[in-house]
Amino acid sequence: MKLIDSNHTQLLARAMDTYTLRQRVTAGNIANADTPGFNKHRVDFEEELQRVQNSSGARGMKEVTPSIVETDQPIELEDELLEMADTQVRVNLVTRSLRHHFEMLKNGITGINR
Repeated sequence: MKLIDSNHTQLLARAMDTYTLRQRVTAGNIANADTPGFNKHRVDFEEELQRVQNSSGARGMKEVTPSIVETDQPIELEDELLEMADTQVRVNLVTRSLRHHFEMLKNGITGINR
């Protein structure tokens, strides 16, 4: 059914999966901050999503997958903590958007708006 499994919900689900991956990668960076020779890893998603959106619109965005990239940068603990906080804010926004979407569906089905 297009209302429940729409492009919007699929994109939000993909974003939530990406942010979960980003939290794990950031946690790994923090855990290995003192490991000699360990370089920072990051998750690339938003830039690729923007590029696909500009080239093929919403339909192509379902095909975007996050990728983990190893950089040559050393790990800065403060940067990792900021990344973790930023990711948590994004998770909260996606959760709120999904909740709103399904609340509207429920209201449309039941006719009750509480």
